[in-house]
Amino acid sequence: MPGRSFRDYVEEVRAASDITDVVGESVSLRKGGKDMVGLCPFHQEKTPSFRVDPVKGVFFCFGCNAAGDVFSFVSQLHGISFKDAVEMLGERHGISPPTQRAPEAQAAERKRRRVLEALEAANAFFQSRLGSPDGAPARDYLARRGIDEDVVRRFGLGFAPDAWDGLLRHLCGRGYEVETLLDAGLVIPRKGGRGNYDRFRSRITFPIRDTAARTVSFGGRTISDSEPKYLNGPESLVYSKSRVLFRYSEVAQEIRKGGRAVIVEGYFDAVGLAARGVPAVVAVCGTALGSAHAGLLRRLTEEVVLFLDGDRAGRRAARRAMQPLIEAGLGVRVALPPEGEDPDDLARKGGLAAVMECLDGAMDMPEFLVAEAKREFDVETLRGKVSALEMILGHLVLLPSSLARAEASDRVADGLGVKDDIVREELQRAARQRRGKLQPSLGAPDTARPEFARSEAVLLRYFGGEASTHDGEAAVELAKQLPMAALSHLCRKAIERWLEARSENEPWTLRQMADAISGPEAQQVLALAFESAAEPGIEEARGCLLTLREQGLKARLQAVQEEIDKTPGTDARDRLVQEMFRLGRAIQELHGAPSTG
Repeated sequence: MPGRSFRDYVEEVRAASDITDVVGESVSLRKGGKDMVGLCPFHQEKTPSFRVDPVKGVFFCFGCNAAGDVFSFVSQLHGISFKDAVEMLGERHGISPPTQRAPEAQAAERKRRRVLEALEAANAFFQSRLGSPDGAPARDYLARRGIDEDVVRRFGLGFAPDAWDGLLRHLCGRGYEVETLLDAGLVIPRKGGRGNYDRFRSRITFPIRDTAARTVSFGGRTISDSEPKYLNGPESLVYSKSRVLFRYSEVAQEIRKGGRAVIVEGYFDAVGLAARGVPAVVAVCGTALGSAHAGLLRRLTEEVVLFLDGDRAGRRAARRAMQPLIEAGLGVRVALPPEGEDPDDLARKGGLAAVMECLDGAMDMPEFLVAEAKREFDVETLRGKVSALEMILGHLVLLPSSLARAEASDRVADGLGVKDDIVREELQRAARQRRGKLQPSLGAPDTARPEFARSEAVLLRYFGGEASTHDGEAAVELAKQLPMAALSHLCRKAIERWLEARSENEPWTLRQMADAISGPEAQQVLALAFESAAEPGIEEARGCLLTLREQGLKARLQAVQEEIDKTPGTDARDRLVQEMFRLGRAIQELHGAPSTG
């Protein structure tokens, strides 16, 4: 629709996007008074402090102060810009952005969109090649692993043919520039600058999707004995492997519904388990499990099961993966297939029943760590017990709850045959050492939410509510009478922005006032949308005006009285006394009392 401004486009998308529906896709919400309540997806919490106001279209977390509208939520959730969040929601509702935009922004957006389009085109190519005569060896390989055609279609598996430039020629023939394919990580420059070649060759391909379900990269598994066995797409304009979990977008609802996520190490493990009916399975994409991955999972659940290989390497990988999960406040359990097998082996041999039995019987953290310590060290000796305890304490100290640490230490003591008080003492020592190491990072600004004075809170809620919908000119006149110097910087700023908008005939709500302020201060304004008291009307606002005037008069009266005590001269003192009487009369008049002077 040519001629629209970007602002018009934003409001069009906002009107089509119900914040409760958008947030509800990632957060389990329940009714809590006039608001919807759930666990905050942006920080660790056990008790819900995240609230959504469906009427005002805003959210606020009273735990971490995350706040904003539907666009802010999508932006923070997916780690994208405001503009990308608007356009993501716009695409969902079939609303196209305006054509008039800055040339640089248009070029950057075209480049990014072209990369995403190229990745989708590559996915279609790989899928078509798997079904072609060239794909016969790949189909045979998949059949040997128990993957049939239905599973192939369901999970979008493909095949990169055994050719140096099959994909390159195909996509260039479709009109894609080589630069776009390089940006997408689909092709690699030849050494010496003599052209380019396909990154994936003679490999089963697995499409990797971001939290918005867009194809952003691929994983490839060789069908021969060549190395590396698995090949992963590189970081790109649209792909950051530290922020993506394989199959996350596909199984988000399964994780939320079942109350746990299952983490495996490889693409085939994830596909093989899911194909046999195992729910909520995700995998890392060729990188170590990190804090961003843990944060993704924490949005959906409180428990994670690590289901890695049953050998020593798999157990060590489980120990490494525990750290970011524990720090994110997740409960961690470890399920191990038989020695020498991986999860896919167990699924192929025993089917769904065998896998679910293994998962349901997963060891919790203390049990697993004690078992590992007994494998690694001779705990019958003093030296072995010391080494085992040091290894285990490195994990226990990460537990956020003192109660959880105490319970875990008791179980470790029982498992190692060590006195409870010794384990607790060592745990306290380890915790002190860890706090000391973290101390330099504790200088971050305080994010506690400062409170507005009561009169300021009422005024802001009035101007962002009733004044925007009913009172019109009366509200404007009241705002002009306010003693701005008596207001806090933030309250004054918000009301000034509101007045500017009204002068242009735009009735602003609290959300728009917060948008105009932006930054951390905006969160304090949005928090007012979740006050439990009824919406204030003009009479309450006028009462606040009188309160502010009275506070100003009393402050001046006190200052004058102090000046009188310090002023010896009769003329100057008389002037101050007269002013004191005038101030007293003004205060009486505010309360409707008759003047006595």
